[in-house]
Amino acid sequence: MVLGCLALGLPAALGAAPANDNFDGAQVLEDSLPIGVSATNVEATKEAGEPFYGFAQAGHSVWFEWEATIDGFVTAGTCGSDFTTVTAVFTGTKLDELTEVAGSYNSEGPGCPSFDGREITFEATSGTVYEIAVDGNAFYMPPAQPPTGEGAIELQIKATPVPSNDDFADAEAITGSISEEPGAEFAYYWATVRGSNWNASKESGEPDHAGDPGGASVWYSWTAPASGMATTGTCEGKPLVVGVYMGDSLGTLTPVGSHEYPCAATFPASAGTTYRIAMDGEFDAVAAGPAMRSFNIHVSMQLPPRPPTPANPAPAVDTAPPNTTIVRYLIRSGARRGGGYVVESTRNRAGFGFESTEPGSTFRCRLDRKPFAACRSPRAYRNLPFGPHTFKVAAVDAAGNADPTPAVFRFNFPRTRHRKG
Repeated sequence: MVLGCLALGLPAALGAAPANDNFDGAQVLEDSLPIGVSATNVEATKEAGEPFYGFAQAGHSVWFEWEATIDGFVTAGTCGSDFTTVTAVFTGTKLDELTEVAGSYNSEGPGCPSFDGREITFEATSGTVYEIAVDGNAFYMPPAQPPTGEGAIELQIKATPVPSNDDFADAEAITGSISEEPGAEFAYYWATVRGSNWNASKESGEPDHAGDPGGASVWYSWTAPASGMATTGTCEGKPLVVGVYMGDSLGTLTPVGSHEYPCAATFPASAGTTYRIAMDGEFDAVAAGPAMRSFNIHVSMQLPPRPPTPANPAPAVDTAPPNTTIVRYLIRSGARRGGGYVVESTRNRAGFGFESTEPGSTFRCRLDRKPFAACRSPRAYRNLPFGPHTFKVAAVDAAGNADPTPAVFRFNFPRTRHRKG
């Protein structure tokens, strides 16, 4: 199976190479940070004896030179370039005697806003001259066409920022997904994020993760999608330690897992529970400080297979009754005056409007002791006798569920026969 191709050895078109094509012609950069330079590697070549740096080098390298004016971590990158690059940083004055300072996968910086370039981070020493090489990345996956590895370059050098998730309170959330092959014995959960602990610190009251003093921790939060054994950590390059906890503050953390083998921790997870994961650099006694680098942190689980979904699932049965409300009413007495008297009459009227909480409902009405009968809103009654009356109405939804507590309205037509006086 073909996994990829390297676009190496492609014939270059005729034209002038950049002035900084060769190591001895490196473009000298200004000293103070941040630095931004526009350049090109079109028609650039690779010199004999040039050190191989990065994966899938296209062979169109150009060189830059920078003398550091600060002590501390620095990130050099090509975000915004026309093409994907590989970048490396060296010290030395001769091409065949260079020492690589940064350029490996684990030297990658916090990252570009898009995948058009690559950042690398290294610890600079004031007064040291650094040689920076930029080339095109020639890796591709068929059937895509091989990249040219040439174009406009935007080179930046800046002080490395503190990670946004340096503190416990600013933990970065990790999310993933569950995948399952049809008929498989297990389902798998996988989540991963890219991170780094360059310039990170250790907070007051923070525990020693996996028993190591560390000193450059970053924090993540993860909520278990199911119950089972979970594994988290990273297995790349310089040693890192991982600690897993429950708790909402540094002072209330309870450890539930830490390094059990060189690169990850396994712990029992409960569905819906949020766990706090710390990644720290292993303390280096010689360097008198913690390891710092970029990494991919992952969380994985092996889960029982999910039950199959019925081909034609039975529709849900509606068993909830509706609720009935009387929303308006009209009560009008038929008493009238005549010959100086208020004369009794049975021309008394009553009307009611009502609603159901479920659309499409029908209604059954009852006045006094008569049986419930089908009705519609509004419901009117005429020629009612004097005295008290009770009106009830109950909704019946489309599934046949009747309101067990009909809406009730009580009213009265009082007898008023007397001589006006």
